[in-house]
Amino acid sequence: MRPDLDAAPDQSTDRKLTAPLGGAVKFILIVAAALLAVVLIFAVFGQIGLFGLGSGRACAGARTNGIAVTAAAGPLAHLKPGATSGGGQILLCASHPTTAQRLLVSLTQVPEIALYLAIVLLLAQLLRGIRTAGPFAVTVARRLRFLGWFVLAGSLVVAVGQSVAQSAFASTMVTGRVPAVSNAVNAGIAVLFVPLLIACGLLTLARVIRVGARMSDDLAGTV
Repeated sequence: MRPDLDAAPDQSTDRKLTAPLGGAVKFILIVAAALLAVVLIFAVFGQIGLFGLGSGRACAGARTNGIAVTAAAGPLAHLKPGATSGGGQILLCASHPTTAQRLLVSLTQVPEIALYLAIVLLLAQLLRGIRTAGPFAVTVARRLRFLGWFVLAGSLVVAVGQSVAQSAFASTMVTGRVPAVSNAVNAGIAVLFVPLLIACGLLTLARVIRVGARMSDDLAGTV
């Protein structure tokens, strides 16, 4: 009797096959849903300014490269005339933010969280595909390949986008020109290494699984 090499694992081995990642993904999704509900309730109805929401202040970090900071910016107000700050970051807060400022603050924080949640959801879809089609399936390889490119592209887009939003918010809070372009380039370079390494690993694994799927099909046809 020819063995069915493409058969998906039975229910008794599903959890072992995808553990411990499956449990971790499920736990993260549950915690994220609970935290999101709590955050929205407190941000909308409370007196806090979180993600730019609420009735409180709107704050965002900003790089200080070459920015002439006003007295409202805090410690850097003590710089002597003609002096510039270093390459660090300061926290800029608008006591009475406009709608545009709240939106910009949201864009400095929300995209990164959304990226992480999207990656977790893609992992959940990948694990579902493994349980349904088995580990050596073209569908699994395809989803791994998409996840690899998504991690790389998403990380770069989020880093650059958040940097642009930070620069735009800073321009409403300080005097002088904000180096938005150089900040965005530096932000993209700063996050490039780890996502690139992860993407290369996922793409390589996707290629290995695709080859394994073909070998499984060939073996099933010869047994």
